[in-house]
Amino acid sequence: MGCVKEETAPIVLAGKYELRKVIGEGGSGLVYLAWDRNLERFVAIKAAKAEEYQLKTEMEMLRKLKHAMLPELYDYFYEENWYLVMEYIEGIGLHKVIEQEEKIPEEQACEWIEEILSLFVYLHEQKPSVIYRDLKPENIMVCPDGKLRMVDFGAALSLQYIGKQPDHLAGTYGYAAPEQFAAGWQGENSLDERSDIYTVGAVLYHMLTGYHPLKPPYGIRPVRSLNPELSYGIEWIVKKCTEKEPSKRYQSIEELKSDLQNKERAGRKWRHSMRKQQVYGLKRLEKKIWLTEKKTIGLLGLGLGVALFWILTSGLTLFARENEIKTVLPVIVYNKQGQKLVIQYDSVYNPQGNLVFELEQELFEKQGMQELSVSLTDCITGERKERIFYLQSKNGQESKQ
Repeated sequence: MGCVKEETAPIVLAGKYELRKVIGEGGSGLVYLAWDRNLERFVAIKAAKAEEYQLKTEMEMLRKLKHAMLPELYDYFYEENWYLVMEYIEGIGLHKVIEQEEKIPEEQACEWIEEILSLFVYLHEQKPSVIYRDLKPENIMVCPDGKLRMVDFGAALSLQYIGKQPDHLAGTYGYAAPEQFAAGWQGENSLDERSDIYTVGAVLYHMLTGYHPLKPPYGIRPVRSLNPELSYGIEWIVKKCTEKEPSKRYQSIEELKSDLQNKERAGRKWRHSMRKQQVYGLKRLEKKIWLTEKKTIGLLGLGLGVALFWILTSGLTLFARENEIKTVLPVIVYNKQGQKLVIQYDSVYNPQGNLVFELEQELFEKQGMQELSVSLTDCITGERKERIFYLQSKNGQESKQ
């Protein structure tokens, strides 16, 4: 006698939504692909995993906001749980596109960022303003036509709700602005469109370099140190977006869009900032650097009072004497006992006392300015401290500054 396979009846919600599969997990709940039996179309259904008010807040905003990048809200109901029924958006997550392509070409990345900025302009112009807060590749869908859509609006916050609930410090570490997690957060006094500008810069960084801000090499590095093919203008834009202090970022979306549309001018801003930084760095750090005349040049002693750290070198510059300096990049690190430490990704070092960086002679073969950047990043909070040192040579002669 043959066996008959018993079919499992599909789960049906509200008498008409047939659940097919889980297609995502947003900041505020699971998202299912479902079939609407009445209208004969696929829909996305979000099941709340948090308090009812959060889903209601998302519903209220989606109901009144109409933008091409936002999903349309169809329904809202309760059945042992709260559910939102929304437009099903076909496509592939931006995070998967980055994984497949390793990094996104600069022009394509800028085009997508401008799409996102058009949405943010719309949100920020609402009365009261809406701050998206949780921009990240997982929340961005690349549609078959190459356009972007947003698939999770759960963390977005209308400023009218600030202070009414305790969990409005939302966002994703690595992408969210530092003030979103600050203990001294002061509501609408510290949360504004500049917070969204930070997330734009973090997502742009991820697209351009292929590196997640919370994975090695940790933090948001100068993008050209990771992808030298990028323009100086785009490096300036990412840096300006992701300044820790809101007052140092772009102060408006329009200001950011202006630089995106004129990257050559943004590149001039980058070069101007580097000249200022070089002069300041030389004056401030010259007395703290010990340059030797041995075959191995430049023993640099740094006291590092942290237990977990990540050391990155991206090649910057420091003032040098005749026949001593020519170029920079990799470094060898020794501990207090003189043992060599090999710096590599996914490693943790526990320094005792001082560490010494030794810059090899053969690394210095090119003239001009170079840079050595040493940064320490708290791998839990993402907080980063950085020191940049400068090296300069000019045809084997002492440079004049």
